[in-house]
Amino acid sequence: MLDQVLRALTIGFLGILGWVAPALHEAAKADAPQRGGTLTVGFASDIKTLDPVFSIEFTERQVLYLVFDTLVKLDTDFSIRPELAKSWEIQKDGTRVVLHLREGVKFQDGTAFDAAAVKWNIDRRLDPEVKSPQKGGLESVLTSVEVVDPATVAFNLKQPFPGLLGQREGFMVSPTAVQKAGADFGSKPVGTGAFLFKEWVRGNHITVERNPDYWDREKPYLDRVVFQDIGGSVVGVQRLVTGEVDFVSELSPQDVRQIEGRSDIRLDPDPVGRWISLQWQVDKPPFNNPALRQAIAHAIDRKRVVDILTGGKAQIAEGSTPKGLWWFDPALKSYDYNPGKAKELLSQAGYPNGLDLTMAAPTVTMFQQLDQLLQEQLKAIGINVTLEPAPVSDWYARVVQQKINFTPQRWSQRPDPDGLFYILFHSKGYANSTNYKNPELDALLDKARALTDTEARKPLYRQAQEIMTRDLPYVPLFFSLEYAALRSNVQGYLWIPDEIPRFRDVWKSKS
Repeated sequence: MLDQVLRALTIGFLGILGWVAPALHEAAKADAPQRGGTLTVGFASDIKTLDPVFSIEFTERQVLYLVFDTLVKLDTDFSIRPELAKSWEIQKDGTRVVLHLREGVKFQDGTAFDAAAVKWNIDRRLDPEVKSPQKGGLESVLTSVEVVDPATVAFNLKQPFPGLLGQREGFMVSPTAVQKAGADFGSKPVGTGAFLFKEWVRGNHITVERNPDYWDREKPYLDRVVFQDIGGSVVGVQRLVTGEVDFVSELSPQDVRQIEGRSDIRLDPDPVGRWISLQWQVDKPPFNNPALRQAIAHAIDRKRVVDILTGGKAQIAEGSTPKGLWWFDPALKSYDYNPGKAKELLSQAGYPNGLDLTMAAPTVTMFQQLDQLLQEQLKAIGINVTLEPAPVSDWYARVVQQKINFTPQRWSQRPDPDGLFYILFHSKGYANSTNYKNPELDALLDKARALTDTEARKPLYRQAQEIMTRDLPYVPLFFSLEYAALRSNVQGYLWIPDEIPRFRDVWKSKS
């Protein structure tokens, strides 16, 4: 039954990716991979840990996907494919998921990967003393993890949960290494992945090297990958031009203008785009005032934002879901641009003479440009916004710690709606940094996650999105248009719709 749901997820996403993924696959297969060489990735690092159990930062996962394998993986069409689990089956009307594991796989320290290791990994996330941010999401659906035999592990669920295999809790770490390193494991990661962790010079670079004993004997092709902290996209593009780095992502249309048309650099637009929004804490003044939130939403001209930031190419967001996903609601409408209405609501909120606000300005080029546009548009209705720089290295951590209360935000999509909706909007969601709580919405999300029939889930998620959009824990803005820029000799790179770059299959041509 759950397999049908997973197939439905794939079919739904092909509306976006149907023409993209085959083309990318054909391009990747055009030449036989060559072995050797170093790939240097430039990125604005906000890495805090390389222990998957505690990871919350986007850039961390670029490294994690090399050092660690996951139980299952996502393909370019968001379909779920085998990885450490070579197959799976759904039992007991969707309340039991049995994974059949690859045999003979070892962690990089020689520890055997088996069902006991899987159980240990999940139990560690659920241990209250560990304090993993993933605990809440797992314990809401999981009853137990059962070792059936060394090569078979079963997940017993409280209810059917079609989003289980699309979750990000599948990174497998070495139990032996964790027990040996203790709190230092986040700086000494050990997995089963294609690359071995070599060194981490904080604020400068992270290096991983080829795992000669990797279970997939054909991989990896590269000798090493170096993640170089570049501080921002401007520096990244400059270093790409000079050949100091081979790959830079998260580039806006403005960022790539100076490198368009170069024969030595290839631009690769992402197929979906991350959801760009504006967030606040709805339980704290002044944003606990619905009229103020609505006034701000009506004051924002999203079309102008998209025109200026993306040349009019990005999709305006009415909610958190882009076109092409089966849970997208074409009838959903957010608060339209209406400065007159915004001023009325501002007065109703108790601010007839306007007010002063401080908004975080993360040191990401696109966010800095967005903040300036929002500052300008809010000033037109009497809201004076002071922009407070927030280094990307600790910006999201400060949001989670509730030290930032007004900021632009970005989220990538998940292969199931529960993956994003629950963590952001449910009162028990571990990433609910807006402190949003609506019992009606909670009930809808709880009911929808327990169903396996896509058609039965669809109206529930549409109702849920209406509530989210009305209540405004986030102001939806647009879906980003971002590029990866690669040196022309970098081959085999393919976008995954969650926007996290993977480099395991990448190789460099020597010609």
